[in-house]
Amino acid sequence: MARPMRRAVPMLTKDRLKQLRDATVPVMRGLDSEARTRALVQAARGIEAADAAALMLRDDTADALVIVAQDGLSKAYAATQRIPMDRARAMYRGPDVHVVIDLASRPLGDAALVRAEGLATVLAVPIVDGDELIGALSVYAKDPARSFDEADIEAAHVLAAMAAASVLNTRAHAQVVEQRELLRALFDELGDGVLVAQPGGTLTGLNRTARDLIGLTDADLGLSLTDLAGKFQLRDGADGALVSPTDTPLARALAGDRSSGVYAIVDPRDGARRELEVNAGPVRGAAGGIVAAVATIHDLTGIRRTEREKEQFLSIISHELRTPLTPLKAVAQLLRSRLRRARDAGTPIDEASFERNLAAIERQVDRMNNLVNDLLSVSRAERGTLRMETLPFDLSAVVRDVAQRYVAATEEEGRYRFSIEAPAELRYEGDPSRLEQLLLNLIGNAVKYSPSGGEVRVILEPRDGQALLTIGDDGIGILPEDLPRLGAPYVRGTGRAATFAGMGVGLYVAKLVAEAHRGSLALESEGEGKGTTVRVRLPIS
Repeated sequence: MARPMRRAVPMLTKDRLKQLRDATVPVMRGLDSEARTRALVQAARGIEAADAAALMLRDDTADALVIVAQDGLSKAYAATQRIPMDRARAMYRGPDVHVVIDLASRPLGDAALVRAEGLATVLAVPIVDGDELIGALSVYAKDPARSFDEADIEAAHVLAAMAAASVLNTRAHAQVVEQRELLRALFDELGDGVLVAQPGGTLTGLNRTARDLIGLTDADLGLSLTDLAGKFQLRDGADGALVSPTDTPLARALAGDRSSGVYAIVDPRDGARRELEVNAGPVRGAAGGIVAAVATIHDLTGIRRTEREKEQFLSIISHELRTPLTPLKAVAQLLRSRLRRARDAGTPIDEASFERNLAAIERQVDRMNNLVNDLLSVSRAERGTLRMETLPFDLSAVVRDVAQRYVAATEEEGRYRFSIEAPAELRYEGDPSRLEQLLLNLIGNAVKYSPSGGEVRVILEPRDGQALLTIGDDGIGILPEDLPRLGAPYVRGTGRAATFAGMGVGLYVAKLVAEAHRGSLALESEGEGKGTTVRVRLPIS
């Protein structure tokens, strides 16, 4: 049976004191918890002259005490024996109270395992964290006549205290490691790059964003700030002057200054220029001295590029909207002049010429309307509000109507030959106004990028459950490297295509419309000067 006892403090012999002292070093030093607990149970077994010893700790999953280290027990016993926590708590009498249990009459855990192991008596000393029972140091005897004297018990309490310190230190270290890894993960997940330098001017820390942003690696840790500035050719963002090693943000922070500024570097990976916003400051210890310097890096390269593209885009828009206004004003002034002359002379107006002028005005208004519609479509697409209606209509009629508009618009020039093929009727369900916009953009591009004229082919045919729309021209063609890029917003072709006015949205809008109808748009060209073919596939059902 269990006999809980408070102990009187006996005198330990010199031999036992030496054994306890010798056990302290391997049990209390080092970070290998398995080695420490193994040394503990070996010391307990030797000091107590016992048949076996075990360290049991609480397993929250099993809600039981389990053996985590042992000496003298079989592997099967150590692996399978469990003491339910409610049973362990029922025997627990306090942090300084041990129990001696007659295992023959009151076995702990699995009685069959105890009998098979041949265990007769156990001296168990609790291991606690505050007032909470977290384990026990158990010393076993197989001889029923074996008793534990006061010296045995005192030594067991000393060893249990060492075990408690070792276990709690291990858990505290694990928590520190966990917190450190959490901080490291948070450090790496920061959207801005972070650099850390130590007094003496060496780089000692960087996060993953800094690695990705400016190409630093762990091999650069220990690099002097002077070498770091030289590696990236650090320059002032305002005037482009090289920054002296003593004036870099980290060097200034180590000197006690806080700074914020824009700098330019050369990326050592690809030689590209990057613009960075850098904020740096000193880190002071408890005594007030500078123990480190930290700098955060925010990449402005993309923002600056976007700003330049925005300015360029606004310039293009202004030009594109102004272009139709100039002839529009000129034609309007011409019509007023003719009206004035006819009124003053009392002669009739040349109606044919007047109608041609009005048609020219109408074309320029249509051009402006198409530009505005494309810009609105792009804006709505970026906000996710571009909507498509679904109506039954004759797709052939829409194709012929838009193509005929370009036939009429280019008739006076006499440079274009239009080939229009479409079935008498092709019923389709979709948004007729959006598909008209697609056709205006694609046929308009075929005319625009064929400055020397030539044939413009517009073919609509049903094929494999799809409406296949093919628009081809004999114009300037597309460079092979441009084919994958075109169709993105505000992207225009290079080479000869760059000499033509445009905003880079017409093809993008056409692609949006095709994909919104569960279809696709593909570009084909054999190269510059060899024409372009656009194929749009629209599912019919």
